Amino acid sequence: MDQTHVVTYDDAVNNRIFTSGTFAPRIVVMLPAHNEEDSISDVLKSLAEQSLPKGLELDIFIALDKCTDNTEKVIKACNAQYQLSLYLLHTVHNKQRKVGALNQLYQLFWGNPNEPDNKEVGTQQKEYEKSIVAFVGIDADVYLDKECIRTLWSELSHNHKIGAVSANYICLMPESERKVLRNNPDRERMIRNGKFGNAINRWWVAQQNREFAQWTMKQKYCNYFAEIAGGQCSIFRPEAAKEVRDHYKLNGLYDDKSDTEDLLLTQYIRACGWICMISKSARCYVDSMKTLHTYSSQRNKWVSGTTDYMLQDGLKTKYSRRLWIQEAGLFINLIIRLMFVSLVGTALITDQFYWNWIWITPVIAASLLNLILTIKTPNSRFIDVVLATFLISPEIYLWITIAIHLNVWISKIKINKQDGWENQYRAETGQTRSKFFVYVFIFLLLIVSFAFFIKWKYQLLTSPTIQHAINPYLIQGFVLLTILTIFEFMVMLNQIWKLRGPYRA
Repeated sequence: MDQTHVVTYDDAVNNRIFTSGTFAPRIVVMLPAHNEEDSISDVLKSLAEQSLPKGLELDIFIALDKCTDNTEKVIKACNAQYQLSLYLLHTVHNKQRKVGALNQLYQLFWGNPNEPDNKEVGTQQKEYEKSIVAFVGIDADVYLDKECIRTLWSELSHNHKIGAVSANYICLMPESERKVLRNNPDRERMIRNGKFGNAINRWWVAQQNREFAQWTMKQKYCNYFAEIAGGQCSIFRPEAAKEVRDHYKLNGLYDDKSDTEDLLLTQYIRACGWICMISKSARCYVDSMKTLHTYSSQRNKWVSGTTDYMLQDGLKTKYSRRLWIQEAGLFINLIIRLMFVSLVGTALITDQFYWNWIWITPVIAASLLNLILTIKTPNSRFIDVVLATFLISPEIYLWITIAIHLNVWISKIKINKQDGWENQYRAETGQTRSKFFVYVFIFLLLIVSFAFFIKWKYQLLTSPTIQHAINPYLIQGFVLLTILTIFEFMVMLNQIWKLRGPYRA
């Protein structure tokens, strides 16, 4: 029998949500959903299979935000099967997307500060709120390991100073699309939704997994300091959440002034004196971007939100300083590569090239670092190890990452700002197309044109006059390149040294 309860804010005010005024201790899952009919059944299945801490109950509150598909129908069908304690809220006049949907859920417990009649939630709802020992925020396209919530709760309750604990994220690898029969009427939809894909799709997932692994282990060897209590799956102490809401005068728990609302929330929690940690082992399987276009749209939103935070906080906080250092490291990588290509290219075409073996040291260090990272990445394949060790995948991924960061910094100069959430949604639903191949064609055209120019002017470029004029600049450039190379080598040695511990992603 379907036990799904459809609730409104007026129900919370007028004591119509619950039939009893006494409540056992419970963990409450907060889940925003916008057109999630293809993924939300997996989320509910994983919640139904959770191994809960003894003496605690689990309630699930879902905000249905402008759904135009069968999300609600799928939820009710799943609940009839799994018999969850589930409450559905249809958002009202929400213009803040995910942030607004989640805030309307939290208003069921804390009240709505924008309510013109200044209505407070009813007495039963207040009693219910007192029974909540933790909030768990998850996305509608994740799958939780059976022990995920139990582990998160154990780590949250270990120390009262801990305000939030983030799960360890990893992406599920899509199965070969050959496994979907061609006469299956749902074939195109199944491939489009990402459960099946080709070799390129799996390559993209493998790169994201290695990035997740590197990010996770970096937090762990920094005393489990959570950079972000990710919205995909994190647990929050109610006292910390309420303090953030009151201190920053929010409409709920989240602030909508950044595209990375979970990053901002993490810093708010930390600023209020609470500790944010990453879990030692709680596992959450998250959705991945399986094409360059969808990946770029997602990362543009993420990097844009992170950049907003960096510009806002400058060097005031520990995390903002880390972000500036990471950004500087990324652009140092860009400078090294541009200098290497331009200096070596100029030296070759003017017949003045001399090899320096010190340039090979960061290549060896990078190869070893990526080998270790890939081996420590869950579900990594042999082909991933090979491509990482020979620096094929990491180098491609690095250039794409640099391009995204450059694009974000350029966009900050523009007056007209883009909606990151809208761009990502349109890309994931196939409403926009990538211009990647256009850019590749232009790049190849420039390379061919440059090669013809060099061949045409070879005798002029190798003349003593040109060599004498360029030589001082080449020497100075190679000296600077050598210094940057040694610096980058030391950075990678430090990373390898830190990864020697028993940390797992």
